[in-house]
Amino acid sequence: MRAVAAALVGTLSLGLALKDARAGTTARAAVEETVSAVLGVLRNESLDVEQRRTEIEGIAYARFDFETMGKLVLAQNWKKFDPAQRDAFIGEFKRHLSRSYGTRIERYEQEEVDILGEREEQRGDVTVQTAIRGGQFDGIAIDYRMRSRGGDWRVIDVVIEGVSLVSNFRSQFKDIVSKDGPAALIAKLQEKNAAPEVSTE
Repeated sequence: MRAVAAALVGTLSLGLALKDARAGTTARAAVEETVSAVLGVLRNESLDVEQRRTEIEGIAYARFDFETMGKLVLAQNWKKFDPAQRDAFIGEFKRHLSRSYGTRIERYEQEEVDILGEREEQRGDVTVQTAIRGGQFDGIAIDYRMRSRGGDWRVIDVVIEGVSLVSNFRSQFKDIVSKDGPAALIAKLQEKNAAPEVSTE
């Protein structure tokens, strides 16, 4: 649970991508700018929790490549989903992630995020390596796998202490799809998203 909660801190730091990112921006620069911007929002005492959450969610939706994340999560099971089911899954998956990191806004503890480096991956992806400094998650390593679309770097996976968010969800979802089909997974996510939010602490 500690690693999961740490992921929420890190995801918040990637949640507020700058609106003026342009082609040619490096993956590292995008992360650096994003971290600076989101920390500014979290420290803005004139905003209440819901205002912060709404602002972060809206911009996060533009920064995370949820369609690619969804395809990676479902892997070969993606082919079992018809177009309508794919759209429904991506929508519910996006809401599920939003609810997870959104509850963390209320418990911001003045953490900082240090950019440690980057490495090139297959398909032209770049992993930007970071670590949390301060708070109860001090020293937790969080890597962001980024993919460029026309020079706009977007998050396709988050790796916390060596554990991939995509791989974690894949292991959770694959048995549901294999046993009960796409509709069952969508219904399960809808049920979770409709439930009252629970603290991640």
